[in-house]
Amino acid sequence: MERKPPSSLGDIVSVIQRRKYWLIIPSVILIAVGVALIPLVPRTYKSTATIMVTAQRMPSVYVKSNGGGDGTTRLEEINLQVMKGTGFPEIIEKYNLYPKLRKKASMTRVIAVMRKDISVDEVPDAEDGRGGVLAFTISYTGATPQQAQEVTKALTELFMDENLREGRERAEGAYAFLTSQLNAAAERLTAQQAKIQAFKMSHLDSLPEQAQANMQMISQTQAALQTNEDALTQASQQRVYLQSVLNVKQNGDQGISAPAPASPLEVELAQKQQELRADLLKYTPLYPDVVRLKHDIAVLKNEIKNAPPATSSTFVEQTPQLTGPSINDQLRSQLIALNVDIKARQARQQQLEQRLAHLQGSVGGLPAVQTQFAALNSDYEEMQKNYNALLEQQQEAAMVTALGQRDQAQQFAVAEPANLPVLPFTPNPLLLNMAVVLLGLLVGFICALVVEVGDDTMHDSDEVAAYLKLPVMVALPKCSKLADGTWGAATLKS
Repeated sequence: MERKPPSSLGDIVSVIQRRKYWLIIPSVILIAVGVALIPLVPRTYKSTATIMVTAQRMPSVYVKSNGGGDGTTRLEEINLQVMKGTGFPEIIEKYNLYPKLRKKASMTRVIAVMRKDISVDEVPDAEDGRGGVLAFTISYTGATPQQAQEVTKALTELFMDENLREGRERAEGAYAFLTSQLNAAAERLTAQQAKIQAFKMSHLDSLPEQAQANMQMISQTQAALQTNEDALTQASQQRVYLQSVLNVKQNGDQGISAPAPASPLEVELAQKQQELRADLLKYTPLYPDVVRLKHDIAVLKNEIKNAPPATSSTFVEQTPQLTGPSINDQLRSQLIALNVDIKARQARQQQLEQRLAHLQGSVGGLPAVQTQFAALNSDYEEMQKNYNALLEQQQEAAMVTALGQRDQAQQFAVAEPANLPVLPFTPNPLLLNMAVVLLGLLVGFICALVVEVGDDTMHDSDEVAAYLKLPVMVALPKCSKLADGTWGAATLKS
C-alpha cells in the first residue's frame, strides 16, 4: 500500500506528534555539529574611516579655491587616482596582505582583489539641496580587526596625500597657465598702447581733447587774419600815396607842396597802431593789452581830430625843409620800408589762411577721428581689465602654491579615524546560528517525514476509508493510557 504525504496542517501536526523523536534527535545532532563548526568558518572584519569635505580655511578674499568643481567631482577624481593602485603594493607588503594569493599570482591580480575589499561611499549633504557631498567613508575588509584598521588608516593617508598632491598640481598648473596668459595679455596691451600713441601723433590737431583748443585757435586766427588784412590795406594805401608824392617830386613840380611832417600825436598814433597790429597777431581782441591799445588809439585819434589846423606861416616855414634831395631820400626809404612790410604781411596773410584752413579741416574731421579714437580706447580698456583680472588670479594662484594648501586651503579633513571592529563583518554570527538551527530543524522534519511515508500503519478511520476504499462501520476512540503503559493497571482496577 502506497501512503500519501501529509497535505494539510493537521496531517503535519499529526506526523510531528507521532515522529517527534525522529524530528528532535537529528535536529539536535545537526545543530550541535553546526555550532561546533561555526568557529571554524573564516571571518572577515571591516574597518571604516570618515573624511569630511571641508571648505578652505584661508578667506577667499586672499585665496580663492583652486578646485575644478564641487566636492563630488573632486572626490571622483581622487578616488580614480587612488584606485589605480599605485600605492597599494607598499601597503600589501607592509601588512602582509593576501599571503597565499601572492605566492601564486602576480601583483596586478593581488591589487585587483584588494580593490574589491575597498569601498568608498559618499555621504550627501542634506542641507545643500544641490546634491553636494558632506563627507565620504573609506572601508576595508580584512582577515583580522587589527589588519582592517591599519589598512584603512593607510588608505585614508593615501586619499589625503592624493588630495594635497592634486591640489598642488592644480595650483602650479594654474599659476603656469595664468603666467603665460598674463604675458600674452601684456604684449597685447603694449601693442595697443603703441597703436594709440601712433594714432595720436598722426592726429594731433583732431583729437577729442583738442576740440576746445582748436575752436579758440580758429577764433584767434580769424581775428589775426582780419587785423593783418586791415594793416595790409592801410599799408597799401600809404604806399600808393608815397609813390604819388615821389612821382611828383621827380617830375619837378614845385607847386605841389610835400606833406607836412607828422605831429607828435600822429607819430604816437602810428606807434600805437603798430603795437596793436603786433599784439593782435599773438592775442585775442579781448586781451587786456589789446583793449588798452585800442582805447589809447581812439583817444589819440580824437585829440588829432580836435587839434587846431596848422597856419600858413608854419607851412611856409616848413616848406623849405621838404625840398631838396633829403626829402626824396626820405620818401624812398619810407616806400622801401612799406614794400618790405607789405610783403611780410602778405606772407603772414597766406600763413594765417593756411593755418585757418587746417584748423577748420581738423574740426570738420573730428567726428570720424573721435570714433576711431574711442574704438581704440575701448579696446585698450578691455585689454586692461583682462590684464588686471589675470594678474589678480596669478597672484592668488601663487599664494595657494606658496601656502601648500595643507593648513590654509585643505578640502578634506578626517572626521572619524579608522575604527577597530569588534564583530566580524562576514559571516554574521546571528544569521549563521539561525541558519544552523533552521537547517537542523529542516533535516529533522525530513527524517520524520521519510519515516512516516515509509510506515504502512493506518492511524485513524479516515486513512482506513482512503486506503481500503471501504466504509468504516465502527471506530474506537483513542485511549491515551495505552500509549504510556497504564492499560494493565486500569484493567486490574476494574
